[in-house]
Amino acid sequence: MDSPLLSPAKARQAAIQAKDWAYVNSWLSRHYAPNPVPNFERNEDTLRALLALAAANDAADEEATVLHEAREQAVQGYKSREEAEDKQKGEILDELELYLDESGTRDLDDLAASAVALGALSTEPDELGQSLIELTKEEFSVQEQLAQVDMLHDYLQRELDALRRQLHELNSDEAYEIPADLPAKTAEWTRSTKMLTAMVGEYDDRISALERTQAKGPTIDDLMAEEENVTKLTGAVERLEHKLQMLHDLPQDIQGARSKYTELERELNKLIEQRDSMEHTVQQGQKID
Repeated sequence: MDSPLLSPAKARQAAIQAKDWAYVNSWLSRHYAPNPVPNFERNEDTLRALLALAAANDAADEEATVLHEAREQAVQGYKSREEAEDKQKGEILDELELYLDESGTRDLDDLAASAVALGALSTEPDELGQSLIELTKEEFSVQEQLAQVDMLHDYLQRELDALRRQLHELNSDEAYEIPADLPAKTAEWTRSTKMLTAMVGEYDDRISALERTQAKGPTIDDLMAEEENVTKLTGAVERLEHKLQMLHDLPQDIQGARSKYTELERELNKLIEQRDSMEHTVQQGQKID
């Protein structure tokens, strides 16, 4: 095999390949900077692929640079034209103001101020008129909203005054004070309910015993009457238990709480009387036995 030093063709090919590798290495170093370029297998296929990729990348970068420069030139041109147009408009306006008298200057200022106040995009009569109509409609709508807000404010103020008066009455009227002995009476009602419940069970047992020995005791009619009374008493006790449960959730209204308290107290007294009557009846039935 011929040595590159002896073959000019191979020497040129090696020089070209070395130049290509230098180009590829430079391109890879730019893209991986500041990190080092990873190791990879260096052969002709890899070189051709990297050359194609580097060339495409450089072409894209060059195209992006050209496009950016073109955009910059277009923006600069637009700014230059805009500045020139603004300058020309300013010159025209300055020249126009020179030919206006005092009345014309005042009218021009009024027209400009009206356009700004109305939010119009130009000083054309049609647009100024439309803007004036929209502003009038908006003003009317705002006035209606303000009137509604005032009405609501007055209503809320009246309600607030009424609530303050009621609060003053609740704080100053002795009729709304909670009795000091209410917790004690509540505990007493609870104990009475438990006692009545126990007595109802005892009465049920006695009635059962009377039914088993009905030949030696009261008549069937008496037992049925007694059973009916016990049933009524059981229902009354259950209602009292329900109301006692409700007592823990008394209304926040003090007058309502007092009414509930009075009603429960009356029913308790009534149940105590019924209990005493039932005990007396049962005692008489035991004497008959």
